Amino acid sequence: MTAPTITPPEAPPASVNVQLSDYLGTQKEVIINEWMVRVHGDAAIIASENLNTVALKNHLPEIFDNLVKTLRFYGSDVVAEKSLKDAEEHGATRLRQGYELPEMLRELMHLRAILIYHLRQFEGLHPEFGAASTLFIAATMHRFIDEMMIDATEEYLWSQLSLQDQIHQGRTKW
Repeated sequence: MTAPTITPPEAPPASVNVQLSDYLGTQKEVIINEWMVRVHGDAAIIASENLNTVALKNHLPEIFDNLVKTLRFYGSDVVAEKSLKDAEEHGATRLRQGYELPEMLRELMHLRAILIYHLRQFEGLHPEFGAASTLFIAATMHRFIDEMMIDATEEYLWSQLSLQDQIHQGRTKW
C-alpha cells in the first residue's frame, strides 16, 4: 500500500504567486517554443544540433510545471522534492546526450532570460501588485532556477564520474 499523497496548501487565489502561476501556465507552450528556438540558435550549444524536438525538450515541461507549482504552493517540501528529482534527471540526461556542462548551463540561462521577460509582461498586466510583491516573486523565480542549475550540475558531474568509473572498470566504452 502506498502512502497517500499530501496536497500542500495553495496560496490564496488573489495572491501574486497564484496569479503569476496562472499566467505562466497560459504561456507554457510559448515559453517552451521560444526556449527551443533560442537553444537551437545558440552556436555555443553544439550538442543540441544532434537532438530531435522530443530529446531537446527533455524534462523542460516538467521543470516548467515545477516552477508553476513552486509559485502556487510556496514552501512545499513535496514540490521541492519533485523539482530536485527533475533537475537531477535533466543533468544526467544531458550528459548522456553528449552535452558539455557549459552547454547545459547555457540552456538554463536562456530559460531564465525568457522567464524574466514573461515576469515583466505579467507585472505590466498587474500593476495592482506593489514592488514588494513583484520583488518576492522575482526572487522566488530566481531561487528556483538557481537551485535547479545547482542540482542539475551536481547530477551531471556525479553521472560523469560514474561513467568514467565504469569505463575504467571496463564495463562500458566511452
